[in-house]
Amino acid sequence: MDNPRIDEAALARLLDGWCTDARESLHRQLAAALTALISSGELPPGTLLPSERALASTLAVSRGTLVTAYTTLRSLGLLDSRQGSGTRVRGVSQPRLPGSATRLNPLSGTADRSIADLSSAALPGQDWVAEVVGSVSPDDLRRWVRGHGYHPAGLPALRAAIARHCTEDGLVSAPDQVLVTSGSQQALQLIATAMLAPGDEVLVEDPTNWGALDAFRDRGARLRTIPLRDDGVDADVLVRLLRSRRPRLLYLAPTVHNPVGVNLRPALAKVIAGAVAETGTALIEDLSSVDTLFTGPPPPSMATLAPDAAVLSIGSLSKLFWGGLRVGWIRSTVDFVKQLVTYRSSADMGSSVPSQLAALRLLEYVPRARRTRASQLRAGYEWTAELLSTHLPDWEWVEPDGGASLWVRLPEGNALAVAEAARRGGVLITPGSVFSATDGQLDRVRVSFAAGPDTVLEGVQRLAGVWRTRRRLR
Repeated sequence: MDNPRIDEAALARLLDGWCTDARESLHRQLAAALTALISSGELPPGTLLPSERALASTLAVSRGTLVTAYTTLRSLGLLDSRQGSGTRVRGVSQPRLPGSATRLNPLSGTADRSIADLSSAALPGQDWVAEVVGSVSPDDLRRWVRGHGYHPAGLPALRAAIARHCTEDGLVSAPDQVLVTSGSQQALQLIATAMLAPGDEVLVEDPTNWGALDAFRDRGARLRTIPLRDDGVDADVLVRLLRSRRPRLLYLAPTVHNPVGVNLRPALAKVIAGAVAETGTALIEDLSSVDTLFTGPPPPSMATLAPDAAVLSIGSLSKLFWGGLRVGWIRSTVDFVKQLVTYRSSADMGSSVPSQLAALRLLEYVPRARRTRASQLRAGYEWTAELLSTHLPDWEWVEPDGGASLWVRLPEGNALAVAEAARRGGVLITPGSVFSATDGQLDRVRVSFAAGPDTVLEGVQRLAGVWRTRRRLR
C-alpha cells in the first residue's frame, strides 16, 4: 500500500488556528502545531508533506519559516527528508477518527474579543424566543415524563405541526411523512447512513455545504462535483451527469445556497426536477436556510416540482429561531420515513422532548420570525456590501437572495493564504476550499455578517489593511 500524501490545502485546514501568540516566533508555533498533528495521529507515519515553498505560500509565511519549522521537526526525529523524495512523517502513530485528517470545524470561531470573527454564519437567537421556550411548563412536560421519553420519529404533535408548516410553504405534507431530527446535520447523517455504501457516487455542487461533504465522506462515498453559476447550479452539466452516471444521490441546496446565498432559478429547477424523475435518482434538497431569505417568499420545493421522484427535503428551526434548540426534520415518502426511523432508533432514540415541546410553540410564530430575520439580514447584507465596496473595491461577490454571508471573489492570490494572513491581522474569514469537495474555490472567501454591524466594521477595516500589506509585498 502506498504511503499517504497530504496536499497544502488539506494540511492548512488541519493547521487552522496555528498562529495564536504574537510574542512567539512563527516557525516555533508552526513546528508545535505540526508536532501536535503527528502526535495525535492525524499525520500518520509515512505521510508525504507538501513542499516548503507550496505550504509557505498557502500559510502566507516566508519559505524560511517553513524551512526552520521542518528542520526543527527533523532534529526531533519526527520528519525525514530525502533529496528527490520530499519530506515524510516519522512520528509514532496514535489512534484517530476516520476522516479526521481532512475535517475542519467552521463553527469553532474564537472566544478572543480582540479578534473580529467574520468566519461563522451561525445566527444568534431572536430575543423573544427565550420567553416562548420558557413558557413550556411542568404541566406540559408531566404527561411525557410519565412515559419512557423515547420517540424516534418525533412527538406526534410536532410532526403534525411541521407537516402543516411544509404545506403552508407549498409542499403538501402529512404527519407520517415527517421525521423529527436533532438539527439538519443529523438529518444529513441519517440519510447518508441509510442510503450510502462505500464507493457509492454522490453528485454535489461546487461549492456546497461543508456539513454535507462530511456526512457523505463518512460513508466512503465518491463525490462528483457540479459547477455553480451565478443563477444556481449548472443544470446542463447536472442533467448530463444524472443520465450518464446514474448516481446514488444528488445533494442540492436550491434555496439560499450555502455558502453562495442564491436561489435556484425556477426554470432551472423544473429542468432538474424532470431529470431526477426520469433517472430515478434520490434527491436531497437542503432547505435548512430557507428562513434566511430576504428577497421574497420561499420558491417551490423540488419535491413539489417532482412529486413522483424520491425527494428528501431537510428543514430546520436553527436559523429562524435559535440553533440551541437542535430541532430539524426530514420530509419524504411515508415508506422512506419508516426506514429512517429504524436507523434513527439505533442512533439516539429521538430528540429532546423539552426541545420538541418548545419547537411546537415556536412554529406558531413563523411569520413574525421570518419578518424579523429578513429585516435583520437585509440590513446586514447592505451594511457589509457598502463596507466592502468602500474599503475593498476590487473584491466582487454575487448578490445573495438570503443568508448571513457574502461569497467573495478575490482579484488575485490564494484564498487560504489570504485567510491565514487575515487571522494574523486580527480577523477571521473562511477560505473557499472548505466548501469544495475537490479543495478548489481557491479564489473565494466567505465573509459573514452574523456577528453584527460593529464586528463587521472592525473586521472589514482590518481585512483592508491586510490586503494593502499583501499587495505592497508582492
